Amino acid sequence: MRTSALTGAALASLLVAASPASAQFLSNLERERPVAVEDAAPVPYRGLSAALDWTYNWRSGGGNDEGPAWTLVYGAVRNLELGASQRYVTRPGTNALRGISSGDLELHALYGIVSEGAKRPALGARIGVAFPTGLDSRGTDLQLAGLATRSFDAFRVHVNVRWTRLGDTVPTERADRFEGGLAVDFLASARGSTDTLLLASVTVRSNPVLEGPAVGDVDLGVRHRVGTQTILFGALGSELSDKPDRPRLRARVGLSHVF
Repeated sequence: MRTSALTGAALASLLVAASPASAQFLSNLERERPVAVEDAAPVPYRGLSAALDWTYNWRSGGGNDEGPAWTLVYGAVRNLELGASQRYVTRPGTNALRGISSGDLELHALYGIVSEGAKRPALGARIGVAFPTGLDSRGTDLQLAGLATRSFDAFRVHVNVRWTRLGDTVPTERADRFEGGLAVDFLASARGSTDTLLLASVTVRSNPVLEGPAVGDVDLGVRHRVGTQTILFGALGSELSDKPDRPRLRARVGLSHVF
């Protein structure tokens, strides 16, 4: 009888410990997995996440483009993640004129400044450097960002603010660019299942052209657990601007796995 009681207590303890971990695993938002806004919390210590995706852009006036991307993120020490990513697109020469690189290697570090508490959001700081390793690349870019995440009963809110300094610009191009993003995520199941997470985000950023109006983006996304540590993600988005070649519809689908 005592052995059975101990076994039952041990199993209950494992289930209690596993539930928050699985929920947190599903809700951790990496940049572009699937929306631009990301989570303020870094990946757990010694956690390794790998992701692959494919993005297709339907543009006004034709000139559609597509391409793959990969990301690796590692919890180097507690509250600090290090990551690397690359994204490729067809029509690299045309996209370079739009300010979109193809094949540039980006390295980043995300530090969790404050963990989320009962009355405070989680706060994080991110630094990224994009190296001109791709096609038609021009310079090394620096990015600094502040991140905040706040959980409520039925949903979470994420706020991101970014500043990017381009290392090489033409006379009509803006060197310093700013971006602000707001995202909401919530579980799709009313019964508390953590298998599916729904997301919506809005971002506003500087126009790449000097004196040009700000550019907005809206995205709707989903993350669905297809394995113990594997997530299928996807998103549909659109750019809100008056540019003649703006992406009217952007579709992204991919997989991420935690080792």
